This record gives sequence, structure tokens and C-alpha cells, in this order.
Amino acid sequence: MYFSKNLTGRSTLAKRGVELLVRKYASFAVLLAMLLFASCEEEPEIVNTGFIPVGEWTDSYGGSYTITNTSIVYDDGYGYGDFTGSILITNNFTVDSGVLIIKILSSNVGYTINKFTGVYYKGYSGSHVYLANPINESYAPIEKDTLAEAQTTFTVDNVNTHVTYWGSGYNK
Repeated sequence: MYFSKNLTGRSTLAKRGVELLVRKYASFAVLLAMLLFASCEEEPEIVNTGFIPVGEWTDSYGGSYTITNTSIVYDDGYGYGDFTGSILITNNFTVDSGVLIIKILSSNVGYTINKFTGVYYKGYSGSHVYLANPINESYAPIEKDTLAEAQTTFTVDNVNTHVTYWGSGYNK
């Protein structure tokens, strides 16, 4: 075996050994990084079925929803249950029912700003609709920390759990 020293005082054999280790571990690091990125889950694609019951909807008690293609304003009519939000997802259950998943922008009814909730609707006819905010068994508003959680919570399977009373509905 040939053995010599270069100008740095290290042998060429030692230099080759270091190069081999660097190549070996660099390859391992690249392989590890590829595996880590390959195993990352992508965010689920947001499926928006599109229907929004747009309009100014009022009930017989003075409550109202003002719904546009991008926003919602709720007023309970008594000054205690108001909130505003951005509509992020619409999910139709049937031809005349579904849920609007919204991000809360302001609230004086117990919702937390920048969290997510839903507004259920049913019986839409163009001039009349039933609208309801989801509540839990203690009558507290239901909200979620992430949009993904909201999507899995505010579904057709949970309507009867989240809505205990639809009232007489809202008219345009």
C-alpha cells in the first residue's frame, strides 16, 4: 500500500478515509431527507360545493343574517348574540340544505376571533330558509381551532346534534 504525506501533514490514506466517510454520511443524509419529505401528508384539498343562501334574512323576533358570497353577519335581534365571519367553505347536504363554514372575525356571543364555526341551513326556497348556529349540550357555541377540524365537525351527520331548534325560519 502506498503511503505518503501531503503539504498539510496528513496522509493521503487518511484523506481518502475522511472523503469516504463524508460521501457515505452525505448520501445517508440526503436519503433521510427524501424519506422525511415523502412521508409528509399534504393538506387536504378544500372541496367547496358552492351554494350560499345569499341575502338579508330576518326572523319574526328581529334576528337576522346578512349573507354575501364571502361573508356573514349575524344579529340575534337583542344585541347579545352578534358575530361576523368570512365564509371559507360551503358544503351542500341536499339541494336545499348544507353548512357554511366560517372564520370568526368579530363576536360578542362567545365565539373566539380567528377560530372556525358553521352556520347550518335547510329548507331554502329563495325567499325563506331555516338557519342555525351550532351549539353544544350546554348551549355554548361550537368552534374549532383549525379549518380542517371544522370540516370534519360541521357535517350532515352532526346537524341534529348541533341544532336543537330551527325556529320559524328567516325571510328575505
